Amino acid sequence: MSVQSNFFQTHKVLFREGDPAEKLFIVKTGQVLCLKASKERLIPVYLAKSGDIIGESSMLSDAPYTYSAIALTQVELDEVENSKFRAVLNGAPQWLIDLTITMISRFQNTAGLIAENRVIHPSILSDEDFPPQREIEFKKLIAQ
Repeated sequence: MSVQSNFFQTHKVLFREGDPAEKLFIVKTGQVLCLKASKERLIPVYLAKSGDIIGESSMLSDAPYTYSAIALTQVELDEVENSKFRAVLNGAPQWLIDLTITMISRFQNTAGLIAENRVIHPSILSDEDFPPQREIEFKKLIAQ
């Protein structure tokens, strides 16, 4: 399966929560912050680094993106389009697809709880790394 590699500058919005899932992204270099909207707030739910994949849950569930993703630094990403992803997925055994969808559902539930309770874990970001000013800045980026 061929993938396309692209570079994105710091603070580039890769996708927004609720957008149709058109691609999944594999982080080659840099960091991507995944944010979920909850009660007028923007909550960091995942910090993707080299080797991590983002957008996979929406691709697997065939649903819109469940969070927004913003390049926290300059990043290089491999992009896998939905049609190519589906072609590969169609070749997998059904039990593996079911297992993966179960895991994704559990992740989405956990991310929802994190956002609902505004839990910012140090493994994602510290409070100093995501002060109110940064939240406001990222809200503006996502709204554009």
